[in-house]
Amino acid sequence: MNGYAVFDIETTGFRLHEDSIVEIAVVHVDDDGRITGMWDTLLRPRDGEVGPTRVHGISHAMVRDAPSFAELSPAIYGLFAGRIPVAHRIAQFDGRFLNAHFTWAGIATDTFTEGLCTWKLAARHLPLEHHTLQDCCTYLGIDLLGAHQALDDTIATAQLLGHFIRAGHAATGGGAGVRVPAGLTLSGPSASSPSLPAQDAGRLFYPRRGRGAAPLPRPTSADVADAGAGMSAASAGE
Repeated sequence: MNGYAVFDIETTGFRLHEDSIVEIAVVHVDDDGRITGMWDTLLRPRDGEVGPTRVHGISHAMVRDAPSFAELSPAIYGLFAGRIPVAHRIAQFDGRFLNAHFTWAGIATDTFTEGLCTWKLAARHLPLEHHTLQDCCTYLGIDLLGAHQALDDTIATAQLLGHFIRAGHAATGGGAGVRVPAGLTLSGPSASSPSLPAQDAGRLFYPRRGRGAAPLPRPTSADVADAGAGMSAASAGE
C-alpha cells in the first residue's frame, strides 16, 4: 500500500445514473499524513448540462473544451492504484458516483464506496453535533478556501485525514477491510488504453484555474504538511 488517495467531486446533480461528474480532484497523502501530490480537472458532462452553477461555480464555457470522464478514466484511475481511497461521506456520494462513472467508462469496479470515510472518523472522534466538512474544518482550524471547488475541498479533507492519522485514528471508522484499487483492467472500446502514472496524469487534465473561475491561493505541499503538524500539536495539548 502506497498511502492514501483523497478525492472530491462536483456533479451536475444527485441522480447516480443520470447526472455527471464535472470536476474531480485527487490528493496523495503518505502514511504520516503529509500531502505528496495533487491533481484536479474539469470534465465535460455527458449531456452538456453543468447543473447548479450557483453551487459549484462551473459554467458551460468552463467545460466546453474539457475532456470527458471516459477520456481521462485511465489517468484518473492511475492516481488511485495501490492507495486507499478517502473522501468525506465516501459511501453515500463521492464513491458511488466514481464507481458508476468508471463502470460507464469500461472499468468495472465497486471499490470506491469501500474506502476510508473522514465523515465516519469525525463522527467517532470529534465532539460536534454535525460533521460536515466545513464543521470539521472550523473545529480543527483548517482553512477551507473554496467550498464546492473540488481541489479546495480535497485539500481540506486531506488535512482532516492527516489529523486522524497523527492521532492514531485512521485505522478505524472504515479503515479495516478497505480494498485498494489494483492494476487497471479495462473492458469495452477503450481496452487498449494504458493506466497512466501519477506524474503523467496532470498533463492531460484541465484544471479550473484560468478557466473563468476566480483564482484562489493554493498552498504548497510543504505549507499543508506544516499546518497539519501544527494542528496535531495543538490537539495534543488540549
